[in-house]
Amino acid sequence: MSVSTSDPDFRVRRRRAILSAWAGFAVDSYSIYIVSSVLLPALVYFQGDISAEGKAIFAGLTLATTLLGRPLGGIIFGHFADKIGRARVGSVTIYGFGTISLLIACLPGAELIGAVPAMGLLLFLRFVEGIFLGGEYTAATPMALEYAPPARRGLVGAVIQCSASGGPLLVAAAMAVVLLIAPSGDINSPYVQWGWRLPFVLGFVMSFVIAWFLRRKVEESTIQQEVRAQEGEHTTSALRRVLKGKSGRAFVQAWVIMTGIFFTVNLTGSVLNQFLLGNEGFTPADLANTQLIVSVFGMASYIVAGFFSDKIGRKNVLFIVMGASLVCYPILISVIGSNVGFGWGTLTLLAIGIHILNAAPLGVLPAYINERFATSVRSTGWGVAYSTAVIIPAFFSYYMVWLSALVPFAWTAGILAVLGAVIVLAATAAGPETKGIDLRVAGTDDDQAPAGGTVGSEPSVASGT
Repeated sequence: MSVSTSDPDFRVRRRRAILSAWAGFAVDSYSIYIVSSVLLPALVYFQGDISAEGKAIFAGLTLATTLLGRPLGGIIFGHFADKIGRARVGSVTIYGFGTISLLIACLPGAELIGAVPAMGLLLFLRFVEGIFLGGEYTAATPMALEYAPPARRGLVGAVIQCSASGGPLLVAAAMAVVLLIAPSGDINSPYVQWGWRLPFVLGFVMSFVIAWFLRRKVEESTIQQEVRAQEGEHTTSALRRVLKGKSGRAFVQAWVIMTGIFFTVNLTGSVLNQFLLGNEGFTPADLANTQLIVSVFGMASYIVAGFFSDKIGRKNVLFIVMGASLVCYPILISVIGSNVGFGWGTLTLLAIGIHILNAAPLGVLPAYINERFATSVRSTGWGVAYSTAVIIPAFFSYYMVWLSALVPFAWTAGILAVLGAVIVLAATAAGPETKGIDLRVAGTDDDQAPAGGTVGSEPSVASGT
């Protein structure tokens, strides 16, 4: 089934698929990191008068429980995305985590029901939300990349992934507005009592709008329809098939890469904000303003890395950016965590450097990992490798506590960043280059990138455009 890429109807379908993937991942990212910024100044609402050590652990767990729910979501929804369609499953997952966001906005605090029940309810809902969040990118990103022109697949993947910074940008904007009308302070302040709820309600509204658009306006990719018609219904699950043979080797490589990446992702999404607020005079309002700025640089970093991966190859860009991260990231985050007396401007510049280094490899990986798997298991391969890789790095707060017995606490995040960079570099070296590969044969014995690394004239949808 071939459709000319000059067909106006196809171009509309492609734009909708890419737009829905970008918007879906933006609200996905918004929902993940809302707790490490919007909720951070209001955690006392749930914590009550527990110990300082308990508060620190709870702050880390609000993110970790979400990340731990994502593997289950990748397994469940990846299977159904490969089996019944990526657009349909994508809309279900977005409706799901939007509903959970609204439920979180309605939670009672420690003063009403006690610290343990209040914290337990929040962590439980974040875990369930993580399941739906784990399913969202499992469906939407592979579909958008199957629509993308092969010679620009890295750029398209980066544009989608840059919404991982778009989400925090929206979080920062929402937090800045709420702080204007509900100032933060002690447990009785307006922000702590009710202000923090408003960004969660906004997340609910955005989720339902995007899910409706995805369900009503976006069609399944022709590549997936063609492959399903040729191969028919498989009798074994996509998860079992993705763990065997060539797909199994691709899965191991993708999983190891993402494990390394998630060390720096978690440090940037949670520890960096805590380190910034730990600097004397750095307020929640300063944090919101800093996040507005660094998110823009992060988004640009995704796109630049994805663009160059289409020019010089996925692996070459990963080697360059992870080499820079290996050297620079530990220095930047250790300086911020050391509270040496820098003002807002200097701290923001340091945070910009961290966000650039954090975002660049993630601009390459959507295309690179999806190009490693066959169409019939692409959602499962991408989603499960991406989501299960969060498990080991999710306990970063405990690793930092253990490391603090050996080195100053401010250095512990840098050590984890070095570990993550080394893991990514080693796993990247172990895998093939995929730039320009034909997605119809990706993950099979015939999956070789065309000479020169590009697909020539993009003659039809069936050829991967």
